[in-house]
Amino acid sequence: MKRKLAKTGFKSPYDSDYGDVDDPYEYNSGDDVEDINKESFIEKEAHKIREKGKAAYFKREMFRCSYCTTKPKPKDGIYEHLMSHARGLSTSAAHIKTRAEHAALLKALGPI
Repeated sequence: MKRKLAKTGFKSPYDSDYGDVDDPYEYNSGDDVEDINKESFIEKEAHKIREKGKAAYFKREMFRCSYCTTKPKPKDGIYEHLMSHARGLSTSAAHIKTRAEHAALLKALGPI
């Protein structure tokens, strides 16, 4: 068994350090967002959002979600409604990337 593992380069599951991963999976630009790298994606997106500032989401006298481009959300443009929209989609969106984007928006802009 040890010879076979030595040839393939895989670790033995009986080793004490097998499966110990010190660093979490990092999201790199262009990667798909999955459960394993979602937290890294949220951190990087939140950092981008903080750099832009709240003014980037306030256009034409209304707050808008930049991730929902087909139908502007929320329609009334109130800041609390934008946060409610982000909170809702960060937990219930169908796609994990949509959930992560809205979680990052919620994390970066947060309360007033």
